[in-house]
Amino acid sequence: MAVVFSRRVIAARGAVEVQLALLVALAAGLGCHGNSTTAPTTTAPAPVAVGLRTAAAGKLIGTAVQSGYLSDSRYHATFARDFNYVTAEYEMKWNVIESSRGVNNYSAGDAIVSDAQGQGMQVKGHTLIWHGSNPVWLGALPAAEFRAAFEEHIRAVAGHYRGRVLAWDVVNEAMADDGSGLRDTVFRQQLGDDYIADAFRLAHEADPQALLFYNDYNGEGLSAKSDRIYDLVRTLRAQGVPIDGVGLQVHVSATGYPSLASLASNMRRLAGLGLLVNISEMDVKIANVPGSSDSRLAAQRTAYHDIVGVCVAEPGCHAVTFWGFTDAHTWIAGDDPLLYDRQYAQKPAFFGVFDALSRK
Repeated sequence: MAVVFSRRVIAARGAVEVQLALLVALAAGLGCHGNSTTAPTTTAPAPVAVGLRTAAAGKLIGTAVQSGYLSDSRYHATFARDFNYVTAEYEMKWNVIESSRGVNNYSAGDAIVSDAQGQGMQVKGHTLIWHGSNPVWLGALPAAEFRAAFEEHIRAVAGHYRGRVLAWDVVNEAMADDGSGLRDTVFRQQLGDDYIADAFRLAHEADPQALLFYNDYNGEGLSAKSDRIYDLVRTLRAQGVPIDGVGLQVHVSATGYPSLASLASNMRRLAGLGLLVNISEMDVKIANVPGSSDSRLAAQRTAYHDIVGVCVAEPGCHAVTFWGFTDAHTWIAGDDPLLYDRQYAQKPAFFGVFDALSRK
């Protein structure tokens, strides 16, 4: 049976291809190319002078950022050079926007959007509904008021950013870790299982052009949890719910992640529903990997290269977003999970990603 994509999905893919073709052409004009795929040694490879987005292989290449770091010249220069897609790490979450009921503060999220727009980047909103990062007052509301607050939040936030974001993570991490079914969140308790479909419908009403994603972790490869995620989004599609894609977070260890065949198979079955697939929050931990520093960095490089390479090879995977880019600023304490070290030097992981995007 032929896969039918929505006009919004087709348009998004076309826009990405045009944008990235221009970037690749620019890189070619500068004589840029990927680095060697040999394993890293104590002698660091020569830094790549152009960004990851120049090797993007028809994909959006993104990162999560925090608005407070944009004034740091090294942070901002690296962000601007490497990426064409940006997600607010915290600034668009409910507890940040509406810490006091009825008073919405968009300033931090607006700062990220304005900066990205000034550089011609696309923006992904994150996240409208999640069981974490909710304002304290929300949990105390009776059912009727909770429903009203839920609806108003989605309408207000998606409406505020209407026309300024390419996509939204509409519902985040709604599936139980063991794959047994939906997580028993405050939203499920107050609104029932249909809260997910309701959230997507409300987001679509507020911003009809935005691509709408379901986002979750530990569902990257084939597993009980990814099966339930697949069942969820298949049901939503069958019900006519306006969902456009699935985000696979890929928070992994350098020595512990799904097989590449499993990851590719999962991407293909989701794409077979007519959905886009994102690697949406990638980082690779190395603190507990045995061996020398060089061997840990080499394992990290391999993980980044091979996982990103799956996205590059799969037509249904249209974006890779790293959950930060420098070890100087990461949500994972006591680890070095990202592409740049704490002094903003390109790590072997960076070259692994660059080579994967360059199909090396």
